[in-house]
Amino acid sequence: MPNGIFVLAWSYLVFYYNQVVGLPGSAIGAAALIASVFDALTDPIVGTISDRTRSRLGRRHPYLLWAAIPAALMFYLMFALPAGFSLPMLMAWLLAVQLVKRLADTFYNVPYLALGAEVSSDYEERTLVTTYRAVFFNIGRSSSGGILLLFFLRPTPEYPNGQLNPEAYAPFGAAMAVVIAIALLASAWRTRSWIPRLSKAAAARTPVLRGVLAEYRLALRHRSFRSVLFGSVSRHVAWGMSDALGIYMATYFWQVSTDVLVLWGFGMFGGLFSGIPFWRRVSAKLDKKPVVIIGDITYIAFFCSPYLMKIMGLWPELESPFYIPLYVFTTGFLAHFGIAAAGPLTGSMLGDITDQDELEYGRRREGLIFGAESFTWKALTGLGPLGAGIVIDLVGLSEKVAPEDVQPELVASLGLAQGSFMLSLFIIAVFFISRYDLNRERHRQIVASLDERARVSLRRGAR
Repeated sequence: MPNGIFVLAWSYLVFYYNQVVGLPGSAIGAAALIASVFDALTDPIVGTISDRTRSRLGRRHPYLLWAAIPAALMFYLMFALPAGFSLPMLMAWLLAVQLVKRLADTFYNVPYLALGAEVSSDYEERTLVTTYRAVFFNIGRSSSGGILLLFFLRPTPEYPNGQLNPEAYAPFGAAMAVVIAIALLASAWRTRSWIPRLSKAAAARTPVLRGVLAEYRLALRHRSFRSVLFGSVSRHVAWGMSDALGIYMATYFWQVSTDVLVLWGFGMFGGLFSGIPFWRRVSAKLDKKPVVIIGDITYIAFFCSPYLMKIMGLWPELESPFYIPLYVFTTGFLAHFGIAAAGPLTGSMLGDITDQDELEYGRRREGLIFGAESFTWKALTGLGPLGAGIVIDLVGLSEKVAPEDVQPELVASLGLAQGSFMLSLFIIAVFFISRYDLNRERHRQIVASLDERARVSLRRGAR
């Protein structure tokens, strides 16, 4: 749930720092890029540390407890800007807070995601676990978005477009920081009973840094791991870019009010919440890989085609009664009904890869494997805003510009640039996911081999 809140917040944070505070889009993108490079280094390191940890709280729970409060505090500080800072100082503030926030998130997310893979090795039950995770992710995302729009970004006489109100963001950050802290600590506390049943850390053979490089090379030998890692990064960069540009598109391209944004949010989350259980049931019949591919194609078709139709003059006029319902139904409901397939199923696919990894190398390394999923989600809030910043500066959208002052040609360029970037990234994502080679039957054979190995080891121990 806190991850959903953070993803929602980032979709407004780019707009806040650019159009409200006045930082150039490229500067925000640079901060996001640095944070993503930092994540690429820290996620596998923390994953390996978690895999090797020995404590009375097991391998995962110490980090779940220690990281919760710093993660919540840094969320608040993203929106609570010091008074009197110049733009370079605000840029430094954004970067510093981001790096500390990302590190706290890493120490929570990587062990948390690894814990989910340890709960079950059953092919279908593992998807059920990741489905629940996706549901709560979207509860956090939808509820925080509704709270932000309905309570904090309401229009005022001074700011008819509530999203341009600089006083609205810090109170939202404070409120959500409290929710984040409670949710993270509750998650760690309520899963403590699993600690005795979880895998124990294997003896470390090499120092952590050297071990990370060696073990990540071994993980990358798995074709399926490479396909999920690179495909998910590409998808999440595109998704993150659409999130970061969403408020721009609603304000300048679609020219809709805050109330319509609330309605669009209902459409989007209606698509997600109905799509998540639907695609899980379909995956039980078609398997995981084809469902993820179908979902990706559905998303890009219904998200990008309305932009192209509006640019070509094939969309209803702004005054038409069909304008807003079509906008909500296509880019909101149908597109996100499609993307709902990826969240739970790619997490479940990584869980299957951990079993394959154990069969080949003889030890459980969920932390290392799920460090990849942690990084893909951070790509949504890191590399995605980088792409958004590039698009903003590429089309020449100025800081602190009113919607009525934006030229139609610039609006069309904004839509075309976003669509082109997203289409390219989703083609890359589908290409990589198509190379995933673990299906239900192959996983059944892997689990059977692991069970047989465990029985042999038990008989030897009895002798």
